[in-house]
Amino acid sequence: MKPEVLSDAAHTLTDAYRTGRTVRSVIDDDKNLTLSHAYEIQREQVRHRVADGDRLRGFKVGLASVPAQREFDVREPVLGRLTGGMFHAGQLSLDAARLHQPRIEPALAFVLGGALRGPGSTVADAARAVEFVLPALEITDSRVEEGARSAPELVADNAGCGGVVLGTTPVALAGTDLRLAGFVLYLNGAVAATGAGGMALGSPLNAVVWAANALGAEGSALEAGQLVLVSSVTPSVPVGAGDTVSATVAGVGAVTAAVER
Repeated sequence: MKPEVLSDAAHTLTDAYRTGRTVRSVIDDDKNLTLSHAYEIQREQVRHRVADGDRLRGFKVGLASVPAQREFDVREPVLGRLTGGMFHAGQLSLDAARLHQPRIEPALAFVLGGALRGPGSTVADAARAVEFVLPALEITDSRVEEGARSAPELVADNAGCGGVVLGTTPVALAGTDLRLAGFVLYLNGAVAATGAGGMALGSPLNAVVWAANALGAEGSALEAGQLVLVSSVTPSVPVGAGDTVSATVAGVGAVTAAVER
């Protein structure tokens, strides 16, 4: 696929992110869109955002569970990039006008105290690099009118990254068995979904390792101070104006977000 086609797709998706408008598809001839093409489109969008004054703050591991991978006919997760403008303070309502087709799901945010470089990173390396964990809510969104129809289209649209709300109490990794941690997602006070940490690659920490090794294959790395968001533990729920969503993660804490009316 010609580089100018990928660049045009990145510009189109960047404009959709900026304006709140959706696009019909990532590219016209999407049957030839590969994951490699899609990651190049994703990286160029982030370069646009950084040029606008934003900053790369971390990464998202999407499709971390087997059910999520089956939905897109893949056998491994996908990577998304989180910039500073995607983080929302929990005490402030989310601006619904900036979101296209928002859904929310519970997540864990691993904050790194040291760099983690692949390929070849292990759980032991990740455990040393993680400084603390926060409960989080991931807002997934699609700039494509009917949502991503394939894994490459999802990756090109930055793996569906829409936003992140972080809890406020850091928890040390030591002494917390994230494989067995129970997740409960509430929508307007009612239980909407439940799950356990082991849904994410057997343990959410495995997802951090996967991210480091995936970035290593690109010649990049997770740096100290960056964050890795791991979700796919429960199904996401659609949200709209006036909704309040909260999640509890056993042994880690709770986090709440409200969408403005």
